[in-house]
Amino acid sequence: MTDHAKPEHPSKPQKQPADLLKDPELVTVSVSQAAQILGVARSTAHKQYSTTGLLMPGVPVLKVGKRCVVSLAHLRAALGLPEPTAT
Repeated sequence: MTDHAKPEHPSKPQKQPADLLKDPELVTVSVSQAAQILGVARSTAHKQYSTTGLLMPGVPVLKVGKRCVVSLAHLRAALGLPEPTAT
């Protein structure tokens, strides 16, 4: 009898919110990830963008197909953080 179980694949470790902001290769994050970065509930973030189209002043939520994403450049600028440099 052969074992037909799927092989174990190592899962990608979840990045911490601060790591998302520091990643120079990352251009956008989901609204849920942006909520984590800001330290607010996902429901609060989703309600805010569905009402205003913005996550916060200066941070638009972009609809790409069925996904809603947030530009990290806009988020960093609104938070007063510098753009990360590639290493």
